[in-house]
Amino acid sequence: MGKSKGPYCGGKLRHRDGTCERDAGAGTDHLGYGRCSWHGGCSPTGSQSAAEQRIEAEAERLLYQHDAPAVTDHLEALQRLAGRVLAMEQFIGEKVNELRSLRYGSEAGGEQLRAEVAVLERAMDRAGRLLVDIAKLNIEERLATVTEQQVTLVRDALAAQLAAAGLPAEQQRDIMTGVGRRLRIVS
Repeated sequence: MGKSKGPYCGGKLRHRDGTCERDAGAGTDHLGYGRCSWHGGCSPTGSQSAAEQRIEAEAERLLYQHDAPAVTDHLEALQRLAGRVLAMEQFIGEKVNELRSLRYGSEAGGEQLRAEVAVLERAMDRAGRLLVDIAKLNIEERLATVTEQQVTLVRDALAAQLAAAGLPAEQQRDIMTGVGRRLRIVS
């Protein structure tokens, strides 16, 4: 038997060390994903696992088609990640809504939950954990603090420039008050 080019089955070999190097899903209806027919790929759980792998791979391809820039604002990046996780959960939810049934029967008479439902449950768990983590980090409060610091820097820079321009103190105060009012209106 020749070695395949991958992805591999990866099932544990019984009579020697190592893992199966047949194509993933070889001898099954899910070629390219999951275990081969020799290592449980035709079982209901093997088929479901392969279907989950296929759906996750499809979702990852759709979500990450663009190059990712370097992270410079970690708080904003975490919020974007939360948005992507929620988008993935919504995408998989739409796939589940397209199903005619959440379960299917096997030839042996057993009933299985569809892979799409299991992937949706996992996506919902991930989204929930990420949102709880964000809440624990007080990201909204930290972003507000960053914004306040930026406002302070702008105010100090403006005051320094007005003083450098040689304007009288009363005019500087009036300008600063006017700028403050306009900023509050804008925000």
